[in-house]
Amino acid sequence: MKKFKINYILPTLALATALTAFSCTFDYGVDKPEEIVETEIPAVTVPTNHVFTHPGMLHTQEDFDRMKSHVDTGDEPWTSGYQVLANNSHSSSNYTMQGPVVSLIRGGNSTEVPAPDNYSTAFNDAAAAYQTAIRWKITGDDAYAIKGIQILNSWASTCTEIIGNSNKALGAGIYGYQFANAAEILRDYEGWTQADFDLFKQWMVNVFYSVSYDFLETHYNTCSTHYWANWDLCNIATIMSIGILTDDVSMYSYAVDYLMEGIGNGQLLKTINNFHEPSENDDIVLGQIQESGRDQGHALLCIGFLGTIAQMAENQGQDIWSYNDNAILKGAEYEAKYNYAQLSVPFTTYTNCDDITHTEASETARGDIRPIWQIIYSHYITDEGMTARYVELAKDLHQPEGGGGNYSPNSGGYDALGFGTLLYTK
Repeated sequence: MKKFKINYILPTLALATALTAFSCTFDYGVDKPEEIVETEIPAVTVPTNHVFTHPGMLHTQEDFDRMKSHVDTGDEPWTSGYQVLANNSHSSSNYTMQGPVVSLIRGGNSTEVPAPDNYSTAFNDAAAAYQTAIRWKITGDDAYAIKGIQILNSWASTCTEIIGNSNKALGAGIYGYQFANAAEILRDYEGWTQADFDLFKQWMVNVFYSVSYDFLETHYNTCSTHYWANWDLCNIATIMSIGILTDDVSMYSYAVDYLMEGIGNGQLLKTINNFHEPSENDDIVLGQIQESGRDQGHALLCIGFLGTIAQMAENQGQDIWSYNDNAILKGAEYEAKYNYAQLSVPFTTYTNCDDITHTEASETARGDIRPIWQIIYSHYITDEGMTARYVELAKDLHQPEGGGGNYSPNSGGYDALGFGTLLYTK
């Protein structure tokens, strides 16, 4: 059976007006003549009458029922995954909060904000709220829900702003989606009063959404590709999660639309900006990540954010995973091959609008450990039955996955909520 070859014309980041082409192959199930045609990639869209599923960010109630059943019966690898969670001090019902703070500062010690950074309070407390929420769902012990809600209520009643230099956008983007995911899990706990839940939702809109939206709309008056992909992606994740939390279709749609067609590097086919056809040494298409020439820590961060965004969208009925012939899988295979198989990867020279040029995949932070692989493995390999040997290698290397508090004590160790072995294994 022949394949029908489609030649896509996509914008690169080398110059705002330059165009490049890449090819991908689809099997239509019938013989087609070999030909090259131009077509647009259909975007993922959100119906205007969309009704939200709750809980419906990273996890649904069906997910919690599955993991609880496996933990209760001592099945592996869920039991080992749960033990990593239970051993993390952030998941304790006796966790001592690091915050809250009135002004959350990321980008302090700067001209804009001379005061020092204090955002470690947020990444520690957001991790704790999320982890205690999961332990409540699995154990049924109200002490965990009470702790998680104490954290969320305290922040919502105290923190009034996120400030700093441009890095405040990272504060909004990374901690926004994390706080929101904790709240989504706890929203049906009967001890969380409606008044407090409403206050929390308004806090998310006023403090986090406002910064994330401003950043994506303006990029602080820089050129469109000045900021690296992870900046856009974390803010897309935050707006998407707040839209789900508050049942705001327009907010949620904005996040999905930006991922499809946004001007910045968080647009999915700018984050994964080159597709390399199979070579003599490899039989798979690999997707080059916009930050892969910068360093591997940030390139892997992009993979983690893409998995988070796609999973939240899936639980709301939108399929981002398969977009552009499973682009996210191709990007994940590229990063897993380079970082964990320790093999070379092809690289197309990348130049952004500030004339920063990369000519090869960076060795910096190569092999960085981040708990982002089980979510990708579970979708593409378990659910869809695909083959992804490098993602499988990465998943096995990281198992059982931890979360915030299991890795670096600095912000990078908290960027991903993690615990995928427990949460996503099927």
